[in-house]
Amino acid sequence: MELVLASRSRYRARMLAEAGIAATVDPADVDERAFDDLLSSDGPETLALELARRKALAVAPRHPGALVLGADQVGVLPTPGGPRLLTQQPDPDHAVAQLLSLSGTTHRLVNGLVLLDTANRREFTGTDVQEVTFRSLTEPEVRRYVDRFRPWDTAGSYRLEDQEDMPPGEGFVTSVVGEDPSGVLGLPLPLLRRLLSRTDPSAPQDP
Repeated sequence: MELVLASRSRYRARMLAEAGIAATVDPADVDERAFDDLLSSDGPETLALELARRKALAVAPRHPGALVLGADQVGVLPTPGGPRLLTQQPDPDHAVAQLLSLSGTTHRLVNGLVLLDTANRREFTGTDVQEVTFRSLTEPEVRRYVDRFRPWDTAGSYRLEDQEDMPPGEGFVTSVVGEDPSGVLGLPLPLLRRLLSRTDPSAPQDP
């Protein structure tokens, strides 16, 4: 059965290809900010799943009989006033400010996956959580990072893979706790494989 990725993320498309999972890419047009209130009312897992579901549902009518994958990642920084959403920042000053707010803290990256089996009208869902800890940062080094890597297209204003291209000792991330690093990049592959296995009743089911 054809797999359709309802996302415009080049990172997710690349991860599928590198994992040997064939997929057609058909980006969904969803206003993600329209659902921000779900963070405070229902939590980040619900928000991530709802965004992923909206993406899958937007694309599904164009692909009858296919498996349609919606995916979304919600970055959340705990604060005394409640969780704060980490978002894409379109310019250097805002990206620097967001990164400095992560200095010396641990934030959560919550992934929601929704897989629609359009042929059988079934839905399979799951969430993945990554906890990412930053060392203490200074504004000059954050500005150097932003100027070099221009992280406009990622929530939190950083990419985990950029850390490998930074000089020793200058990476921001000190630890990542989660099932698999692919979850930091926005498409947790172990979770996806479990969902895909559930679409085939004859396949062995992962615990």
